[in-house]
Amino acid sequence: MERETGPERRRYLAVAEEVMKAVAVDNLTVGDRLPNERSLAEQFGVSRSTVREALFALELGGVIQVRPGSGYFLTGATVAAEPTLPLIDSSPRHLLEARQLLEPTAARHCADRVLGSDVARMRDLIDDSERAGAGNSQDSIDRFLGLNFAFHLELARVCGNPILTGLIGQLLGTGKHPLWLLMDGIVVRDPAMRAQEVVEHRAILTAIADGRGEEAEETMVAHLGAHSARIFGTRPSITRSRRRRSA
Repeated sequence: MERETGPERRRYLAVAEEVMKAVAVDNLTVGDRLPNERSLAEQFGVSRSTVREALFALELGGVIQVRPGSGYFLTGATVAAEPTLPLIDSSPRHLLEARQLLEPTAARHCADRVLGSDVARMRDLIDDSERAGAGNSQDSIDRFLGLNFAFHLELARVCGNPILTGLIGQLLGTGKHPLWLLMDGIVVRDPAMRAQEVVEHRAILTAIADGRGEEAEETMVAHLGAHSARIFGTRPSITRSRRRRSA
């Protein structure tokens, strides 16, 4: 397989197909564990984050099962020679990069335009997400994810720029693609990860409520970077934080 010199678009799907070919060549069967991400990345000449996206796609297709702390295991769906993989127009990493370009700006504007009632609504969303995150059932995790999306949507609404609000809303809508929801869901299976998301949201809201726009922006950059690291093990390549603005 070629190294990552071509376009990013759908590369993870090509890697997923290569993984399935390797499964067939090695005569792996249901219940067998796949090589780890590092080994697969070296085998196919791609990054570990691309391998992770490919494995998420395979799990969504019912081909493998992710067992936290144990690895990736084949399921009964591997009898199909060409598994049907979920398609998404661009890489989930591109989605995070786009969010990192827009949401910090929205957070900065929120600090200038937020009302007390807005702060109360966002605080309620965070409190509700914290309560949902304390549970370990799938319903609790699904509710936690929904409240996370709701917090980011409310922040986008409060920023006061309808175009920016609309763009962020579109990105968050793309984020509800089944592949993205699966990736987010895998991350928040860990209670510590859910708790950390809540801590980061509270820090963003505190900066907004106090009218500290630059801090709100930087805190959102850090939050989205940390979220990317929790999913892919790497941060988005966009580095816009701590830049100096001209007067």
